[in-house]
Amino acid sequence: MNRKVVVGMSGGVDSSAAALLLKQQGYDVVGVMLKLWAEEGFGRENQCCSLESANLARKIAARIGIPFYLLDVSGAFYASVVQPFIQSYLDGETPNPCAFCNPLVRWRRLLGYADAIGAGWVATGHYANLQRAADGTVRLFRGINQDKDQSYIISRLSQDQLKQSIFPLGEYHKSAVRQLAAEFELPSASKPDSQDICFIGDGSYRNFLLRHAEAAIVPGEIVTTQGETVGEHAGLPFYTIGQRKGLKIAAPAPYYVVRKDQATNRLIVGGKDDFSADLIQLTDCNWPDGTAREGAFAATVQYRYKAVPKTCTAEAWPDGSIHIHLEDRRNDIACGQIAVLYSDAGEVLASGRIASTGILP
Repeated sequence: MNRKVVVGMSGGVDSSAAALLLKQQGYDVVGVMLKLWAEEGFGRENQCCSLESANLARKIAARIGIPFYLLDVSGAFYASVVQPFIQSYLDGETPNPCAFCNPLVRWRRLLGYADAIGAGWVATGHYANLQRAADGTVRLFRGINQDKDQSYIISRLSQDQLKQSIFPLGEYHKSAVRQLAAEFELPSASKPDSQDICFIGDGSYRNFLLRHAEAAIVPGEIVTTQGETVGEHAGLPFYTIGQRKGLKIAAPAPYYVVRKDQATNRLIVGGKDDFSADLIQLTDCNWPDGTAREGAFAATVQYRYKAVPKTCTAEAWPDGSIHIHLEDRRNDIACGQIAVLYSDAGEVLASGRIASTGILP
């Protein structure tokens, strides 16, 4: 068995602990940090790929006793993640850039580097589990730490990518990971988790869009579902379906964003029942085990990273899309996000991009 593994390092405690655990398990570990594209000149704490993060990762690698390399993939990241992120907002959606970065940039580049140096594996600090069958098939499951589980974020990985992946933290809770890092005196042991989108300089996606797509953001009317003009919006990309705060509408009952009319540049608002849905259509679907199902099957669906999974019936259509029927109507589903289907055992069955929502007849 090839025991050489490339560990994606960020300077954070999770990737540091993953590298340490693999080293202790006898792997030949090589630390690699991918330099992604990020806005410069902000100095935000925990911003991805900063000079401080790279220096910290290098110190951690030295403490563990492994080589460390920095690979510049900023061009690929900007083209595959940042530009689609901007366009998705301009198209009226709410994107999830991390879900696309992992298969299109992070794993693609780490696996390419692993192949170049003769390594058989790629590892990260994600909280998820893999099960390997006798026929070589790899199945993706939730990590045991439900509060930290990251199977949602890596649900876009293909079977080929998963076959060469290792997730050392899948059986760990975050507290145990921090304790391990502290006991080994890793500099990242007490470093806080990053919460914001890594490439945005000040943490505000609205400010980011103004800096990079200001010409495409145009104020317009706020109109009720009955056609009454009740205000003015600052630009459609600044609003999310279901949003209530920040509309600046004086009314006896609260208004919510129901939809964004791109053709007329109007923000449509109404009551809670006006944007609820129990039907979700997924496109760009991925089946992590490599086998697409046919017809209907029972599952639970998680349609946001921190959303509580909901019971549903999913149906795989011949065109490659998946239609999800929820048991109850929900009003927090956003197009552009990723929806992930799980089995009762916590296996990731499929994931896809939310293309549309509706109401069952």
